Amino acid sequence: MRLLLQFRFLPLTLSALLALASLGAAIVWPAWAFFFTCAFVGFAMLTALGLRDITQTRHAVLRNYPIAAHLRFLLESIRPEMRQYFFEGEKDGAPFPRDKRAIVYQRAKKELDKRPFGTMFDVYQEQYEWLHHSLAPTAPLPVDQMRVQVGRYSASLLNISAMSYGALSANAI
Repeated sequence: MRLLLQFRFLPLTLSALLALASLGAAIVWPAWAFFFTCAFVGFAMLTALGLRDITQTRHAVLRNYPIAAHLRFLLESIRPEMRQYFFEGEKDGAPFPRDKRAIVYQRAKKELDKRPFGTMFDVYQEQYEWLHHSLAPTAPLPVDQMRVQVGRYSASLLNISAMSYGALSANAI
């Protein structure tokens, strides 16, 4: 009896007590006998499951936490779906992130697969830096502000790479 009063055996103890209570209620209130009999059958089945969990030797979790361990196994079986739908971000996921997977699904269904320009990243965090383009700059910057001195060399802050302006040949493309 002391074993069944431990906290880890609470679901088993409650199911056994509720089975007995529903059987007694079915006897006391015959008008509700069908309802209480159904409750008795359900709680008796849970009690039998708990007793089977205690006597089995394959899973220590089931033996130590009868009935409640089945909830763990249920949640463990639906873990990938829970992650995918509730916890995974647009840029997370393996082997492909959700946003890339969505494009593949759209193409497979012959739906519009074009995405507008933009990003799902939070570009206002500290590690993101960018330059804003302006069609009409307000004032020209002095030339000395566009260069930085590196030793004796005056380097430009903005450089144009060697690949710019069509530097690639047709063969390289």
